[in-house]
Amino acid sequence: MALDARYQAVPYEPLLERAMRDREAAENAIQFFSSLATNDVADSRYRDDPIWVELAPVARQVARQRSGILDRTFSTRAWDAVYWVLAPNRRKQEERNPAGLAEIAVFGAESLASGATAGQGSPLRFVLPTTARTVADYVENSLETASHLFDAEAMEATNVYKGPWDRDYLLDELARYAELYRIAADLDECILVTLD
Repeated sequence: MALDARYQAVPYEPLLERAMRDREAAENAIQFFSSLATNDVADSRYRDDPIWVELAPVARQVARQRSGILDRTFSTRAWDAVYWVLAPNRRKQEERNPAGLAEIAVFGAESLASGATAGQGSPLRFVLPTTARTVADYVENSLETASHLFDAEAMEATNVYKGPWDRDYLLDELARYAELYRIAADLDECILVTLD
């Protein structure tokens, strides 16, 4: 089994607002925003789930009102490698800095007040649009440095989770982070971060 990090643009209201106070809604529906917004609940295994029945029309409306929001997402198994090149403390195998921009980019900034977690127990976290802009700037400014920092042997020696061991691939992943955070900030959307 592998741990992927998923990043999805979501407006704070009404979905994240609901997730903040409703753990069940966050864990069983909102973290699956794309499916919630596109699946016909009546013909799915969720047809008897009151949260899906309630929130699916809300998610579809969000998708209609926010053109392209379902495409403002990506999933990566290279999250720890991204963290490694962005964070000096990770390269030195030191503790995480919860307020660090590298940590925020990879793991999110805010916990849901409801205490919601992904399937494997990692807290669901999110990044507000104002913070997303700062994260995008940080990642964009780190791209050149990341190219020079890439060191597959050092990454293996510090137990980076699941590679990648290819510089160009990792730089592409960094660019995806920067782009998603920049677009979310520009469109006043949050980024929901799920590590599962």
